[in-house]
Amino acid sequence: MVHSAKQLLRQQIRHALKLMTNEERVQQSNIVTNYLLHHPKYLSSHSISVYVHMNTEVSTRDIIQHAFKSHKHVFIPRYSSTSMDMVRVHSLDDLDSLPMTKWNIRQPSLDDIDREIATTNIDLIIVPGLGFSLDGCRLGHGKGFYDRYLDSLSKHSYTIGLAYRQQIVENNSIPMNSTDIRIHEVLVAKEN
Repeated sequence: MVHSAKQLLRQQIRHALKLMTNEERVQQSNIVTNYLLHHPKYLSSHSISVYVHMNTEVSTRDIIQHAFKSHKHVFIPRYSSTSMDMVRVHSLDDLDSLPMTKWNIRQPSLDDIDREIATTNIDLIIVPGLGFSLDGCRLGHGKGFYDRYLDSLSKHSYTIGLAYRQQIVENNSIPMNSTDIRIHEVLVAKEN
């Protein structure tokens, strides 16, 4: 029941995202990025994990660039077929040199064993999602990578989702099961 309800909600949100113009995506990404870069949890963080955005997600490029300029330790996700870890990148050039995945995002290869892997040393985790409610419910793409990862962490990491307005649904409308992890906060561009 929960699975089919999530699938239906995913279809609805994907449809809404397809209707967005590139101008809307850029405008909302800039607003949400500005919110994050002025957020007390970001400002006080020493190490952050941030997703490398796909076409349907709020852009994280400026966030990553700002984090490097602010001398933060930056970790990005590295997915395997069954799990995910966070690996450190050292610059935009480092990020841009990484291989492209089937999801059209860059990540270190699984053979790249010399990279630092985050354990419990991440202060802030920027969490992607397909849909969010403002009470911290998150609808991912259905693989469970982030839920498993967040469940494995110590509870001192603060989690923030970044969302377009089209990704926000009413509180309690995202079906949740026992393995779904709530996030602390969602940043979304306000209506004009």
